[in-house]
Amino acid sequence: MGNRPGTIEPLGRRGTMGSLKALGLTIGCVLLAACAGVSAPTTPEDIVAQRAQAHLDLLLAEDYARGLEYTTPAYRVGRGLNSYTRSFAGAATWNKADVQSVICEGDRCEVAIEVTYQAYKAGFVNTRSREERWIRVDGSWYLYLK
Repeated sequence: MGNRPGTIEPLGRRGTMGSLKALGLTIGCVLLAACAGVSAPTTPEDIVAQRAQAHLDLLLAEDYARGLEYTTPAYRVGRGLNSYTRSFAGAATWNKADVQSVICEGDRCEVAIEVTYQAYKAGFVNTRSREERWIRVDGSWYLYLK
C-alpha cells in the first residue's frame, strides 16, 4: 500500500490521535470565537436592561414566583408573593413586553417598557408604554415597587 493515486491508507494510531487533536483545536477555536462576541453587560444601563427584560419574560410566562426575585429585598420581606402577583395581575393578558430604554443616574434607573396586550372584552390588541424604576441595593439592581 504506498501512496499510489486513488488508494486510501487506513489511519494508524498516530494518525487518529493527530486527527483528534486537530478536531479538538478546531472546536476550541470555534467556541472561543463564539464566546468572544458575547460579553457580560458592564454599564448600569446594560445590566438593568438585561434584568428588566428577564423580569418581563417571567411575567409573560406567568412565573410570578421567579419574577418576585427581581424586586428589592425589602419588598420581598414586607409584601411577598401575593402582593406582587396582584401588582402584575394584568400581565396575564400581555402578548409581548420589551424594554425600550434605560436611563440611570447613580443608584436609580428609569426603564421605559412597551407592552402589547389583548383587551378581551373589547376584542382588540393594544400597545402602551410603562415606566419602571430600578434601584441598586448592595451592588445588585432590583425593581422598585411601593
